[in-house]
Amino acid sequence: MVCDEKSKLKALSDIASIDITHEFGSILQNILKITYETMNAHSCTMMLIEENNKLKMMASYGLAPDYPERVHEAAKKAGVPLTFSPSGVVLETGKCYIVPNVFDEPRCKPWDNLAKEFGFSSQIFTPMKTGLKIIGLLNVYMVDPHQFTEEEINFVAIAASQASYVIENARMCRTLKNNISELNDYKENLEKKIKETHKRLYESEAKFRDLFENASDFIWASDAEGYLITINNAGLKIFGCKMDEIIGTHFTKWFTPDSIKIVQDDLKKHISGEKVEQSITVEIVSKNGEHRWLEIRTGAINEENGVKGLHGIGRDITEKRRLEQELREYNEKLQESYEELKEADRIKTEFISNITHELFTPMTSIKGFAELLRDETMGNINDEQQKSLEIILRNSDRLIRLIKELLDAAHLKKNRMGLQFGLVSLNSILSKSIQDIHPQAKDKHITIIQDIQPLPRVWGDEERLMEVMTNLLSNAIKFTPQKGKITVAAGEDTNHVNISVADTGIGIPAEKLSCIFDRFYQVDGSTSRKYGGVGLGLSICKGILEKHKGSIRAESNGNGSTFHITLPKLAPFEGEWNVQPGS
Repeated sequence: MVCDEKSKLKALSDIASIDITHEFGSILQNILKITYETMNAHSCTMMLIEENNKLKMMASYGLAPDYPERVHEAAKKAGVPLTFSPSGVVLETGKCYIVPNVFDEPRCKPWDNLAKEFGFSSQIFTPMKTGLKIIGLLNVYMVDPHQFTEEEINFVAIAASQASYVIENARMCRTLKNNISELNDYKENLEKKIKETHKRLYESEAKFRDLFENASDFIWASDAEGYLITINNAGLKIFGCKMDEIIGTHFTKWFTPDSIKIVQDDLKKHISGEKVEQSITVEIVSKNGEHRWLEIRTGAINEENGVKGLHGIGRDITEKRRLEQELREYNEKLQESYEELKEADRIKTEFISNITHELFTPMTSIKGFAELLRDETMGNINDEQQKSLEIILRNSDRLIRLIKELLDAAHLKKNRMGLQFGLVSLNSILSKSIQDIHPQAKDKHITIIQDIQPLPRVWGDEERLMEVMTNLLSNAIKFTPQKGKITVAAGEDTNHVNISVADTGIGIPAEKLSCIFDRFYQVDGSTSRKYGGVGLGLSICKGILEKHKGSIRAESNGNGSTFHITLPKLAPFEGEWNVQPGS
């Protein structure tokens, strides 16, 4: 039988919070484990539609590791596809399929032996959809013949919906990571080839001073009109011809139209006596029609009567240009992958914002009606009912706080958190925060020590600064054991107001101090963690303080934690306070 509403909501939240960067098989196992525990099931399986549009059982929980393979083997032995099972009906109708007793279900006949061996008697097959598209099935098995209730069906359907988004995002993340890895490898290979090519080119440049015919690079000379009068073996190889086929020919025979103009301009500069220091890059057409790129540095052959001709030394940079083109294409692909990652992050943020808005209204209604019942506005209730309603209200308040945290995080992410700035008293904020949190401290017999000096007023949003202090104090109480101590200290220096909240709690490992202000980060991120929360409180505190031009940091020595807040003081200007609205 499915667990209570609180457990169901936690299960759905846990599925939605699964880290999509983990190994894909681990993600599937986490989804099945959460569903299995919430449904008190015998076991769970997951089928996914692969790229070839074939259905495959990808994972199981509560069964033997080789159960998926044995399911496919049983289908093959019976001569039927996997979709002969109730999964085929789900794919056709888009609706869940309930099997109260597998031994009375004709579609389950090929797998009767597996049901007997592993000891389950009833099943529910539920589609996982993204939009109208079915990407797979989430299946729950029970020990005894079982008529699934509407409550159970609804939970599995919502869990399947949550799982589908997690799986699709995980697939996208895995694809992007693979693409980025391949592109990085490709970039490294390209850079290596380019470096090797450059190295060869520079090494060959040192040999240009060798004997002309043995030079490894292209060396040539022409008269003032552009007719070739000499060329070395390297040049002959580039042009793919013999000496007598090129000597006496005009350079225009071997160059493309655009390169002819480049060479003509270079020749005119030399004839006019202009000093030419820059090399030119030209495209030639060899005897066999192959196009190659050359980088040439030219010089004038001077005589008493003026410039007699040109000489030059060049290198074949065809391979270099090809590699540079590949590198440009790589950079374009890398940019596309970056944009895809940005879009995936935007979709995630938008999803969080939308789902929290959808949850906020019904939760507010639940709380309102629970308060009416508790206050006996709608009729008398007994003591047990009163206690139950108090539990409902406490958990409603907790869920509403979590939803507000998600909304605040989304607004901070989009830079939409509107702050109402004005002159505020930090002493008043600290006093109210400590007063509000005192009942929680009293319940755990925690002593709150105050070392607070009179503080100057600052320019800020009173409600949001109250939220920061309340969050830090709540955390301190949460992570401090019975009869512990919390110390709130505050003072000022020349330019800043400094506030600290120290506790004698469990502390924070040194290697995790740099991460605790990240969104959704929790020091203990396991599903069996002792302390609740979704890891947004400190991230929101950091965002609010940054909007106030302030900062927050944490330190821990293993015997508790201390959080330090710094806020700027108002600057005096010509006898008045220099107040910058919104700054």
